[in-house]
This record gives sequence, structure tokens and C-alpha cells, in this order.
Amino acid sequence: MAGFKYHKTFEKLSLADGGTYEDTWRADENLKIKRVHVIEKGGTVPRKSTLYLKIKERVHTHAVVPCNVLGEDVQKTPILDFALNDGETLAFTLKNGEGASKDFLIVFEAWEP
Repeated sequence: MAGFKYHKTFEKLSLADGGTYEDTWRADENLKIKRVHVIEKGGTVPRKSTLYLKIKERVHTHAVVPCNVLGEDVQKTPILDFALNDGETLAFTLKNGEGASKDFLIVFEAWEP
């Protein structure tokens, strides 16, 4: 049975309304991404912001997903179970649509494949 490995967290402070945050993560081992959490550090649920996510040419959000669909905690977050293989790069873009500058965490829940 696959076990939990770790959380990979990205932090973006003071993302302006309408602004985007792009980043990448290159895997150094085979992983399964079970869940993605998008957290607004002030405690509000990001209802108007969106996330775009792809690994190589596999787009997992066609074209974007509202952040509140992903949920902020394990009780509300859907299980995704997509592969992130050794050497592959996961790329994401977070767009702040909350109406004000916000601080965000994007947390990937990594499991053994």
C-alpha cells in the first residue's frame, strides 16, 4: 500500500489582485500527488482565484480550476491521484481574483506511487 511521503509547499506573499504567481517543481523521485490545497493565509477561502496545473504536456485543470474546488484541508479536498515521475516538472499558475492583495500557500500532498 502506498504511503504518505511529504507536503511540498510554495508560498506567495502579497499577490496583488489580478496578479499571477507561476512556479515549477522538478521531481527527484516517482510520486503520486494525492491532493492540492490552496490556502489564503488570512483564513478566507479563495473563492474567486484560479489555479492552472500541468506536468509536461498533461494539463490537469483544463484550462483552470477555481481554488475553492480544491479545498483548504483534507476534509474538503478531492483526491486527485496523478503521477509526478522522477525528472518531470510540475508547473502551476495561481491567479488572485479575491479583490485585494493576498498571501497564499499552495500545498501538494505527495505519496508513494
